[in-house]
Amino acid sequence: MGHVKLANYSLAYKRIKNAAFGDGGASSTVLFFVSADVDSICAFRMWTTLLKSDCISYVVVPVSGMDDIRAEAKIMSASIRSVLMLNCGGLFNLEEYMELSEDVTIYVLDSHRPVNLRNAFWNNEIIVFHDSDLDRDLAQEKDAIIFTEENEYDQGDEDDESEQEDEEDDEDDDDDRNDREDDDHRRTRRKTGVDSEVAPRQVNRQWKESRAIIVEYMSKGSTMGTSISNQTYMMATQLDRSSLDLLWLAIVGLSSQYLSEQISHRDYLAITQTYKDESERLARVSALAEEQGGASRSSNVDDGAIRCTEEYRFMMVRHWSLYESMYNSNYVASRLGIWREPGRQRLLALLAKMGFSLEECNQVFAHMSIDLKKILKERVEMVAPEYGLHEVLYTSFTRSYGYRGLMSASDVVYSVTSLLETSPASLVAMKYSPEWMTEEMRTKAALADVSSSVQGGEDERASWWHANFFRACDSLDGSGGEGDQLRQGLKLCMQVQKAVIRQGIAIIEKQVIITLSKCRVATLKDGPDLPVFWDPLSLHKLAQFLVYAIREYGSSKSGHRPIPLVVAVLKEDTQTFIVTGVSGSPVIGEVIPNKFGNVFERISYNEKIPVKHLGFDKSVIEIDRDDLETFMKSIGRYMRS
Repeated sequence: MGHVKLANYSLAYKRIKNAAFGDGGASSTVLFFVSADVDSICAFRMWTTLLKSDCISYVVVPVSGMDDIRAEAKIMSASIRSVLMLNCGGLFNLEEYMELSEDVTIYVLDSHRPVNLRNAFWNNEIIVFHDSDLDRDLAQEKDAIIFTEENEYDQGDEDDESEQEDEEDDEDDDDDRNDREDDDHRRTRRKTGVDSEVAPRQVNRQWKESRAIIVEYMSKGSTMGTSISNQTYMMATQLDRSSLDLLWLAIVGLSSQYLSEQISHRDYLAITQTYKDESERLARVSALAEEQGGASRSSNVDDGAIRCTEEYRFMMVRHWSLYESMYNSNYVASRLGIWREPGRQRLLALLAKMGFSLEECNQVFAHMSIDLKKILKERVEMVAPEYGLHEVLYTSFTRSYGYRGLMSASDVVYSVTSLLETSPASLVAMKYSPEWMTEEMRTKAALADVSSSVQGGEDERASWWHANFFRACDSLDGSGGEGDQLRQGLKLCMQVQKAVIRQGIAIIEKQVIITLSKCRVATLKDGPDLPVFWDPLSLHKLAQFLVYAIREYGSSKSGHRPIPLVVAVLKEDTQTFIVTGVSGSPVIGEVIPNKFGNVFERISYNEKIPVKHLGFDKSVIEIDRDDLETFMKSIGRYMRS
């Protein structure tokens, strides 16, 4: 089957369903590999809702990299018939990490682009979900990968080619005529290796051309396709199983992509319009069902209603004070330049011009005057443009969480991300203790015993990381999870974001960022908040803030050119550096391909520097401390080539 386009997702689901009950009626198990990001967890919750309705059992394994997948695949149960990979594995040749079998079908639902061509077009045991028609959009690449897989490059024929270069043109014309007359014979000759002076040269030439097509496709840089939670919701509508709960998960997944600047503002708006229509349709269906059941149509705080709204680019404004929400948001902080005293004064002047006292702005938003909250949007729209805040509002959604009030989609994204990313060591560094942090965890992290040995460190990390994953999953319940974990995540996010702003300001003030010919680099080796950025999600937040700052206050010579940035953070307990590269669009709301994944791979291969991929984006890696200097010096050279 190879791949399936969006219009046929329901057929793939039915195939999974049939496989689950194919062994004499006994249900088999579906295995999920799920990466640690908000979109993946939302999609996972949606898939499990569908499977439960069909009484299909499943097992979930959270994975943080391809090494996890390789290890889990080796101990996979014999009852497994379908493996679903959510936002993981799409960039990699899965045949190198998993033993393929006719009894098991691997389904890859991954928004990372570009797709691995072998997975999509060569291995029948792998089915790649894709939101477009790959046969149409990648027709040339499909032919290229099939040709290179069916044919071997003859190294011994290279010398003959160079010696007979002048004779090749005439021979090629003759060969082409013969090929058209006897195509079947030519294919047989190529595969069986029948002795010929002409066929190997043709195969070699076409092999080189095909390989060049593949290399060009894979070297375009990484991007993100439509969120997999959106794709899963489309599948649910095909199955006629859409609901408000599934729609909300799809909205949260989409919002996570937008807030991480993985999709453009234009693409985001196109999908939000679809979701707005869908929320109104489902609301009408729900109201009609209540009427038919004789229930009252009066407003119910527990109705879980989803409403399309305009949200501020102030971080978690409903749960923070207005001042802190603005000060700690990337958008406002970078536009006003709050790392300098004039920038902080501009923020105070903005609030004063809006007619809000500092005392009011420092209160938790829920405790602010109702009259002030009513006029907030009007005042923001009137005053903010004077301070360069032209895109202060954007289209989003809120949902009623009963008597606990409204939650915006961005609130949920921030909460779930923080629940995922925060390690015991980072909690100690921030001097923050959430309800789930035990005294034993606090003591181990404080004594830096979490990674006292390589194996012990890996086991310890797996323990808290898996706990984080399932805590994040539970927070997406309608109730917010046990102990209202969704709100706990918001409090945690406030601490993480403060650390991001603190570290970002320190980098700017100390002029840590070095400008190379093709990119900027920043290396962090000390500081109280360092453990916070050992996680790729937190490190990406820091890089994102720095891109915002450079976009507003960088060199005037940069104009509207991209702002590629590499940030490396020392992980003291393992004496390694966590390195991430971001492409840095020069305009907010635009997305450009990230080529750092290709650059990092080439540096690793050519300079013989071992790297470990963290997560499933090749632009986030871990390298030894001793290799950092060579690695960073090589980036500028390989960016030019």
